[in-house]
Amino acid sequence: MRSMTTVMESSADPTVENPPEAFADTLSALERIIQRMESGQLGLEESVTLFQQGMALAQRAEQQLREAKQKVEILLDGQVQPLPNNNEED
Repeated sequence: MRSMTTVMESSADPTVENPPEAFADTLSALERIIQRMESGQLGLEESVTLFQQGMALAQRAEQQLREAKQKVEILLDGQVQPLPNNNEED
């Protein structure tokens, strides 16, 4: 049986230790983790490690989106208006 350290080393994703600066890169790294987890070929320990990495990347993506929203609000001088809802039901 492999040790937890060995599992963590083999499944460690460098993007978690050094998070991507671009949102698209964060999303790509998260998608790679999801694909690995959905493969069904991982043990429990590796799945848990990848889940933790995925959660960290998801939090990073949320932070990147918040920062982008703040920049847009500043550029628009706080005059952000909601987009009209084109999917209104009758």
